[in-house]
Amino acid sequence: MSFKEMDIENAYRILAPRPTIIVTTINKNGEINAAPFSFTMPVSMDPPLISFASVPSHHTYKNIMETEEFVVNIPGANILEQLWITGEKFPPGVNEIEKANLTQTDSLKVTPPKIKECVAAIECKVHWIKKAGDHDIIVGEVLHVGIKDNILKEGLLDVEKVKPVLHLGGVNFVIGDHLKKVGE
Repeated sequence: MSFKEMDIENAYRILAPRPTIIVTTINKNGEINAAPFSFTMPVSMDPPLISFASVPSHHTYKNIMETEEFVVNIPGANILEQLWITGEKFPPGVNEIEKANLTQTDSLKVTPPKIKECVAAIECKVHWIKKAGDHDIIVGEVLHVGIKDNILKEGLLDVEKVKPVLHLGGVNFVIGDHLKKVGE
């Protein structure tokens, strides 16, 4: 089988499915924001660093620039519809956690809250931010990790139990071995 050409600006679409996270932030006025991201990855084990890419116009990005803190929340398939709500375009100051009927809970090392319904939360402080085309890469140093009971199997995420949310593009997600469209 030979390769056919694809537009290079769509190359990211074949790097899918991608793990989806919900990043929670807070601004200097105490206003909470939550938004889903699928441009995310681990960067280093020593020190522990993780990253995600955001466009500078997002509330998440602006809050991180103000406070230099964020929480990476790991959702399971059971909150896919709520995850989608956190990605809606709300005006500044609207708490997407509340709009999605999720529950915020205090973090231990940073000011932004974590989301109770998620299976894990990784509290971070900014390590560095670098421009990368139309996005900026935000790298955070991991300060604390909290996980729910029984989400690990032999030291790895138990994907059969958690059913992580994997983003294909648009409203299309992969849950286990099934394609799921938000709203269906």
